[in-house]
Amino acid sequence: MNVTQVRGIRKYSRSLAREWRLVANRADQQGLTVPEAHALLELSSNKILSVQAIADMLLIDKSNASRTLASLGKLGLVVFSPNKEDRRAKDVSITDEGRKRVEQVHAEADELVAGALELLSPQEQEIVMKGLKTYAKALQYRRLQKDFSIRPIMPEDNSAVADVIRNVSNEFGLKAEEGYAVGDPVVDSMSEAYTAAGSSYWVVEREGQIFGGGGVGPLQGACGNLCELQKMYFMPECRGRGLGRRLVLMAMKFAREYGYDACYLETTHKLREATSLYEALGFTRQNCTLGDTGHGICELRYLYRFDGSGEDEG
Repeated sequence: MNVTQVRGIRKYSRSLAREWRLVANRADQQGLTVPEAHALLELSSNKILSVQAIADMLLIDKSNASRTLASLGKLGLVVFSPNKEDRRAKDVSITDEGRKRVEQVHAEADELVAGALELLSPQEQEIVMKGLKTYAKALQYRRLQKDFSIRPIMPEDNSAVADVIRNVSNEFGLKAEEGYAVGDPVVDSMSEAYTAAGSSYWVVEREGQIFGGGGVGPLQGACGNLCELQKMYFMPECRGRGLGRRLVLMAMKFAREYGYDACYLETTHKLREATSLYEALGFTRQNCTLGDTGHGICELRYLYRFDGSGEDEG
């Protein structure tokens, strides 16, 4: 993405924030600050939450969350109870009066948003919903990736990468003797395996420790100019942060710029989060195996065409 696109998104984000400030002013009319309104909204969707959980949801520190909740307590909108696991901590729940106040906040905000959506076609409304959801998730992922980096593999990473591949394979029951990639001879020498033209492998690192990796290389035995997404493995510590998505996109960018026509991959139903990611990114299921990966045990096959056609090769 170029600077013009980045600044364009920032411009529209500022405009959206200003418009939402008007919505936030409606909360003031209900006698609530914006943090108080947000805290009540979260509590209305949960039976009980800890102060720390509310702080995490609102992206504020615990002391600010405590002050916000104390104000709501004085208004009779929330009540506190001892935390069963930590006597020093408190849990919070919303009162009936608090729920009434939430409904008032909802009514005011719903009226404003509904009025704006009436100016859009059904197709435009769907675009707005999906776009806001995707953008918000991307911002969240960026925050969660703060301490992680992705870089090209180096020879000194070989042992750590092999451990990641074996540990994750063992976690999901992917056995070498059954034909999964964990049994490939290159597992112990991954940096050397990706030195050829049209190949690259990246690792996910935090504070000098390797938590995952993935790469791309030519699809052996393929009819056509195809590459293969290979050896995508992530430890639990880096899951749920969008790091897999980020690495796949890096690999696809590399493949596109190298000149490949399409990217192929094989996986298994056992890796549900991975298959969901590939489908979300536009990979399409294939009926037949393409090329010779040596992993016939993998029952799911996907292809992404860089021209966007996405037709099934089978």
